[in-house]
Amino acid sequence: MKNDDIFSRPGPVRGIIAIRNLKNGRIYLTTTEDAVRDFQKERFSLDLGMHKSGELQNEYSSLGLELFTIELDKEAGKDEDLNALLDERKAFYTSLGVRLYP
Repeated sequence: MKNDDIFSRPGPVRGIIAIRNLKNGRIYLTTTEDAVRDFQKERFSLDLGMHKSGELQNEYSSLGLELFTIELDKEAGKDEDLNALLDERKAFYTSLGVRLYP
């Protein structure tokens, strides 16, 4: 999904955010009620060295911004259970052999 699409929408976009390490393929997944706001929040916490995933933070700090992407992995409907969707996406990536950040 193109992130540009969500920046032009009038309201918040719900779903699952993925932060991808382009060097080793690892992915961090988290839920969002407002993807645009949370893109900024995730980036800000990484830039400050304060992300809640220590492993992601360590790799981000050592590799740098240019080797990571932040994107909307899966959009959710208005009434969709985000935690169930997160579990589904984690299971999907795990089945493909992708390592996830805790």
